[in-house]
Amino acid sequence: MTPEFQRLIEDYIATVAKRFTQLKREIGVETPDSNLDWAANGMKKKGTLSDGASYFKHGYGCLIESADESVDFDFGDRGEIDGFDACRLAEFVESAPRRFSVSEERKMQPLLDAALASGSIERRGRLYYLKKKEANQAVQTTPGSSAALRV
Repeated sequence: MTPEFQRLIEDYIATVAKRFTQLKREIGVETPDSNLDWAANGMKKKGTLSDGASYFKHGYGCLIESADESVDFDFGDRGEIDGFDACRLAEFVESAPRRFSVSEERKMQPLLDAALASGSIERRGRLYYLKKKEANQAVQTTPGSSAALRV
């Protein structure tokens, strides 16, 4: 995966996290245990947040739009908010074109396919997820001790 595409995905995930945290704080909605729990939570479908951004609850997700950007996300099968797909990434880029050179879904999908093939991302259900970095497995020893510490 190219560094530019990695940054785009990380920016999307960070924006989703920021906006969902705001939604939880201002609307009082809880993090769902699943996408089905989100769909059935009874939350008001539309509203406005304190910074003027509007939200629209839909199916398994939510669209949050402000003057600067918009971010649309779906919850994963276990209530995750860090999933993405070609459509949502393309819409995110279109809302603030300065972020990434590709803004069409049809051009975004091959980038996802290549990242999937390289092992940089994984697919779970309908969404893609960044693979978690492996913890540093280096073994260190302390001076004067034979005990090894995992870092």
